[in-house]
Amino acid sequence: MAEEKRRWFGLRVPRGAADPARAAIGAIASKVAPITFPYRRKSLLSPAELAFYNVLKTAVADRFVILLKVSVRDLCEITHRGMTQAALNRVAGKQVDFVLCDQTTLAPLVAIELDDSTNYPRDRAERDAFINELFRVIGVALIHQRVQMGYDPGAIDRWVEAALARSGPAAPHSPTPLRPAS
Repeated sequence: MAEEKRRWFGLRVPRGAADPARAAIGAIASKVAPITFPYRRKSLLSPAELAFYNVLKTAVADRFVILLKVSVRDLCEITHRGMTQAALNRVAGKQVDFVLCDQTTLAPLVAIELDDSTNYPRDRAERDAFINELFRVIGVALIHQRVQMGYDPGAIDRWVEAALARSGPAAPHSPTPLRPAS
């Protein structure tokens, strides 16, 4: 009689099972294909970004720390409490490809965006104008670099130096960032 089965929510469960629910779930799991986790590792940089990164390392040598794929939200803070959520929403999900930082303080000095064919549609113009103004206001130089087959490290170095000279003194840092009102 130990082999006798009983019905539990339409499933045949061995009689005497301590927990019919657990036995039912086990019966279902044995009939269903194993669930696969829908993730896999990918490269942090695209082939075009990696090619530029390797030349950028040569161009700036050890003068800066190079950060990759930095959120714009991490580069600025909101200065007007009444606009906190709207301002955060405006920068949410935006990032720049590379940020050159001071080696000691890690203060951002130059941001670099690689512009490929996806960056030229008209709908990107408004986004680019906003980003350009934001970087101007926060005092971080912004370079738009078009994707190319090859890059000249000397030219990149000159662009970085020119961008630093153009940006002038960095915007003052707030000792305590504003927090959303609770």
